[in-house]
Amino acid sequence: MPEEVLAIINAIGNSARTEMLRHLSSRAMSTRELADAVGVEHSRILRHLAVLEDLDLVVADHPRGQRRGVGRVVLWTTNRKRVEELGRRWTDYATSRRPSSAAQD
Repeated sequence: MPEEVLAIINAIGNSARTEMLRHLSSRAMSTRELADAVGVEHSRILRHLAVLEDLDLVVADHPRGQRRGVGRVVLWTTNRKRVEELGRRWTDYATSRRPSSAAQD
């Protein structure tokens, strides 16, 4: 199995991460709001966001090196285009199809 497919499965095969993507697709949310919406501890939300961000499935309104600070609230959103792209790649692999031309762009 290709490494990319394993990474996709790891990221979206987790129910909490899938719920996070769903919530973040409707509006930007802070980690606290997301933890409340998904029903997951804040510390776990941070770990889940790191996995999703590594695959570019979520986007923060502050770059990685500028997220800490007193009173700083980072808002997260789903990167819909990337979610759709990786969904196509997973589907192509799972159905033994060659990658579609749109996924290769």
